[in-house]
Amino acid sequence: MVGRTRVVLAILLGVLAATLVAPVAVSAAAPQAKWTVMVYMSGDNNLEDYIVKDLETELAALGSNASIQVTALADRGPGYDKSRGDWQTTKLFHPTQGMLADAAHQVADWGERNMGDPDTLADFVEWSKANYPADHYALYFWGHGWGWHSDWTMLDDTPGGDGLNPAEVKSVFPRLGFIDVVGYDACNMAQIEIASLWNGHATAMAASQEFVNMVGIEYDQVIGQLRANPAMTADQVAIATAASAYDEATFAAMAVDSRLVTLRNAIDQWSVALKAATPSQRAAIVRGFGNAKSFWQAPTDKDLWDLASKVNAQVAGTDLKNKGTAVMNAVDTTVLYRRFTGSKYAGVHGITITGITRPVEKTADWTGAYRNLDFSLTTGWDEFEDLLAQ
Repeated sequence: MVGRTRVVLAILLGVLAATLVAPVAVSAAAPQAKWTVMVYMSGDNNLEDYIVKDLETELAALGSNASIQVTALADRGPGYDKSRGDWQTTKLFHPTQGMLADAAHQVADWGERNMGDPDTLADFVEWSKANYPADHYALYFWGHGWGWHSDWTMLDDTPGGDGLNPAEVKSVFPRLGFIDVVGYDACNMAQIEIASLWNGHATAMAASQEFVNMVGIEYDQVIGQLRANPAMTADQVAIATAASAYDEATFAAMAVDSRLVTLRNAIDQWSVALKAATPSQRAAIVRGFGNAKSFWQAPTDKDLWDLASKVNAQVAGTDLKNKGTAVMNAVDTTVLYRRFTGSKYAGVHGITITGITRPVEKTADWTGAYRNLDFSLTTGWDEFEDLLAQ
């Protein structure tokens, strides 16, 4: 067991290192590109084995050119991968074709940085935009994930096992600026709650409703399409991103602009109708929740379209059914592309929503973090859920 003095010393040294490491500027900013693709790689955990592989075989398969620039901030730790000098710090890369993920090809070594710290994210995006300006930007989150849940997304084992939660991302929006496309190469991120976080700060998003396995987003395919057609729109890049994850259980591209607002308003109106349901209708609603498609190890993650469909199949009442149908129609407009592997998720439509029906599911995380999400603050969904799970 590590002694308390050594733990405190390690924390102090980590804080000092983070303070002293400043973003590094190149000698001069590159000419304006069409797109800059930024990949935020949190591998100081059990995903470390894939950091070097994805840097070399995907990001550097084609790499940057005058039209499409690629940047990556990659964090490793003391895991099983000893390749490329067994570096265990946080390195900044500007991938070019054939680049090796080693110290000789790094732009800078930022030391031990916490990828769960929003300032690390903001430093990376600011550096990328300053040194590789572009007409459009795509930001990819590479690592662990579970939507809105605290300290799951971009989990960093040091220091302290921190994660990057929605409130922290929101806190650095002024530093991030507008991002055209947001992609999550992480599990269970295609949630209406996460999409709502990016409303007004991005155009489109790509993510999976389910567990993401070894393949995930194939960056070489996305970069290849961008290089062939630098005039791709945000919608097209999000679709290409989702389509590249060919071996995953699910993946989808969705709009997070005004099209998402239409969906969010439909959910709000549905929430009002659901909350006003009679006791007998409420029992039918609970049955609908039970029948809706959920996801591996995430039983309260419900496919939004399927949830509305299953509730409509159970309830009586024209208003309730109409409001549910409006949600389904808005999902169809918001989701740009969806794919699934096998028959298990044949009915999924690309967007998940949190659906609790029992008091035990009102965890401290739900009563705290969930109730303060942008989605919860702009719809009545959490109030309805609170009533349903009494």
